Amino acid sequence: MIFMLFLRKLPINFCLKKFPVNGWLNVVSILLLALIYALLAKIIIENFAANGIFSPIWPPSGLALAALLIGGHRLWPGIALGVFLANYLAGKSIESNLVFVIGNTFEPLFAIWLLKRNLRSAKHQYIIDLKNPGEYSWFALSAILSVTIGTMICIIGLSLINELSSQVLTFSLILWWIANLLGIAIFTPFFLIWKKLPAGWFAGYRTIETIAFISLTILTGQIIFLEWFYDELGFIARDYWVIVFVTWGAIPFGRHGITLVLTIAFVQAMIGAASGIGYFGRDLQEYGLINMQLAFLIVSVIGLLLTLTIYELKKSQARMKLASLAYHNSSEAMMVTDADKCIISVNPAFTEVTGYQPSEVIGKTPKILSTGLHSKEFYKAMWRSIVATGKWQGEIQNRRKNGELFTEILSINTLFNPDGSIQGWVGLFSDISEKKKKEELIWRQANYDQLTGLPNRRMVYERLNEEIKKCQLENKQLALILINLDRFGEINDTLGHQYGDQLLKEVSRRLTAFSQDKGILGRLGSDEFAFIVSNLDETSLVDHSVNSILEQLAIPYHLENEIIHLTASLGIALSPMDAQDVATLLKCADQAMHAAKREGKNCFYYFTHSMQEIANTRMRLANDLRYAVKNEELIVHYQPIIDFSSGCIRKAEALVRWRHSKNGIINPDKFIPVAEETGLIVEIGDWILQQAAIQVQHCRANYNSNFQISVNKSPFQFKVDSRKCRSWLEHLEKLGLPGDSIVIEITENSMMEAKNNIYNYLITLRDNGMQVALDDFGTGYSSLAYLKKFDIDYIKIDKSFVQSLSADSDDLTLCEAMTVMAHKLNLKVIAEGIETWNQFELLKNIGCDYGQGYLFSKPIPASELNQLLEKNTTFLWSS
Repeated sequence: MIFMLFLRKLPINFCLKKFPVNGWLNVVSILLLALIYALLAKIIIENFAANGIFSPIWPPSGLALAALLIGGHRLWPGIALGVFLANYLAGKSIESNLVFVIGNTFEPLFAIWLLKRNLRSAKHQYIIDLKNPGEYSWFALSAILSVTIGTMICIIGLSLINELSSQVLTFSLILWWIANLLGIAIFTPFFLIWKKLPAGWFAGYRTIETIAFISLTILTGQIIFLEWFYDELGFIARDYWVIVFVTWGAIPFGRHGITLVLTIAFVQAMIGAASGIGYFGRDLQEYGLINMQLAFLIVSVIGLLLTLTIYELKKSQARMKLASLAYHNSSEAMMVTDADKCIISVNPAFTEVTGYQPSEVIGKTPKILSTGLHSKEFYKAMWRSIVATGKWQGEIQNRRKNGELFTEILSINTLFNPDGSIQGWVGLFSDISEKKKKEELIWRQANYDQLTGLPNRRMVYERLNEEIKKCQLENKQLALILINLDRFGEINDTLGHQYGDQLLKEVSRRLTAFSQDKGILGRLGSDEFAFIVSNLDETSLVDHSVNSILEQLAIPYHLENEIIHLTASLGIALSPMDAQDVATLLKCADQAMHAAKREGKNCFYYFTHSMQEIANTRMRLANDLRYAVKNEELIVHYQPIIDFSSGCIRKAEALVRWRHSKNGIINPDKFIPVAEETGLIVEIGDWILQQAAIQVQHCRANYNSNFQISVNKSPFQFKVDSRKCRSWLEHLEKLGLPGDSIVIEITENSMMEAKNNIYNYLITLRDNGMQVALDDFGTGYSSLAYLKKFDIDYIKIDKSFVQSLSADSDDLTLCEAMTVMAHKLNLKVIAEGIETWNQFELLKNIGCDYGQGYLFSKPIPASELNQLLEKNTTFLWSS
């Protein structure tokens, strides 16, 4: 009962965990282990067991622990079976056999449990390699404890079943304990280490050393323990020879060498002791091998500790060599200082980065690299971090030996002694100057305009947001001034992008010179700039600024051989009065700038809420206009054009009207500019041309085979794909109409803004018979060169000359001059805006060819035009 209570206190649950036997391979492993254990135990019992009860040496204990460490504790049944077979073959009783099975099986299992608990081995396989003294210490401690418990189980068990007398109990306990412990100390390390064969023993010249080592080990063991050459060498003391080979095995051959020496010597000593010869020849009969046990136990422990210490030393040396290689071959510069902050070592990368040789900096402080650019507070903060955390990392600027500045990323770490005192510091740094340059380049490309060097749209938005917040905190005002260059596109297209870029650079130079210390200047894109004036107490300063900007920009620009005159339109929005965020403030300034554009350019406008209302109205108008095109709300009216020679209607001008579903008729001057801005003018223009073509087809078929309808074309319609022109002509062809059935009207300003594509369009139309009329003639430059270049067929005198026409007015003189000029160029003249018979008569008398106006008819629907033509209406005048 006492024995069972004792066993219950032990970790039996670990021993009885599930050890699954997975397949036949495990079964074979268990049976093979049992057989080897039984045969080894039988040999020991037959040769060394006193009275057949116990042996002073027990190698099976080492085999058992090694088997479980290598194969896993699932092999424990093989140990139990081996113990049982060995004692059964030795003729032991069932009771004693059971005691041996429990004690000798529990012993390695308990050792494994201790190792698992303390070394955190793998889940199922508790393999240790005995590569360091710490691991070996745990192994030795686990062996001592497990052997102690296993020995106590066996000795007490045998005593309880009366197979061991109390007189020899203590001696038996000690001898058994040493025997099992010696078996583990000698054989377990051998099996653990030799499960993997040593590398390099038979490589090159080392083969000779290996063969000599093994041969001399065996030969010396034979001499010491089996009395070889006794007659020749018997007079020489041989007890220290083993130490020589233990040292030889430990230093060059490591763990494999020491375990091989110990195992060979131990086996030879056992054979010699069993034969009664050699160094321990009389120890078995006289002392029960206690001397051999103690000798080999001490030698094995010391030898293995020596080997492991040397092994650790070699590892340390290897690590130091590796660290030295890393130190000297690192691409990072390294500098080590002592506790007094004096440099004691630098690596080659330090010399490469700084230009200083080691002899030039060792003994000096890192201040030798200082630039003086960092403040004292910077260094104080650095050392506060180092003192508090033992480390610091950041960017710093230092100076090379040649005086060149460079930026480095520096890491400083404190080196501590074992007692916690500071040994010194190590600094690691890399030159990031090129990286910083690239980062700065990327940052500048992302935030600055490449052409002018000014902050770009992104940077302007960011700075504007910062300034708005700053002014809000300080209760100040801010002005955002948008600057848009007038007619820059015309200059760019006429003279080329090279001149355009030069002009933008000169504009930015003038604005930069003006804006210094006054505000923040940036380029938003193309020909638009932004100027931010913050911290304003009153807005009167803004007026002075914008007037100065207009004056500076109006000064003529001398670019190579060209003199360019340029103006600008400015829009101003205030914060917080107009808006308190970036997006709204920009929108307000943009609306003000467009108001300045509409009022004739070369001026400035402050944002007003009425501008917002106008902008909202235009936006709603644009949205409604999109639906108007889809819902067929647009209609075409026709204003008759009278032939002065006959008074008959020979032509008509197609004029679009918008019949809004809610607002009624909307005049073209309201929605055409919106259509041009939104691009809807292209779709609307094509639709008008199609309607006009249908109407002229009807008129030609029913009233006058030479009838023409003129259609106004916006310059925006000429900016689309060149195939659009071909589609107009194809539409006429489908209706069976010649090209001269349609007259294209373009304004004089459109001619001035003409680009090559507009010229090509008009030439294509002319080549296909379509005629061109120059609308609003006299209100622009009235350039004869354009009349010739574009092969114009008609000029239309603007109604501003006709409205105040009288017999003695200058307008009559101008109208006559234009008419005479046109006739000299073989052009026909059409007068617009005729409202009185007097105007009609005066124009007829100066030779004007055609006329239109409310005197004859307002713009009317197609049905009313058809009625006039059907009646062959003639307009007469008094003489």
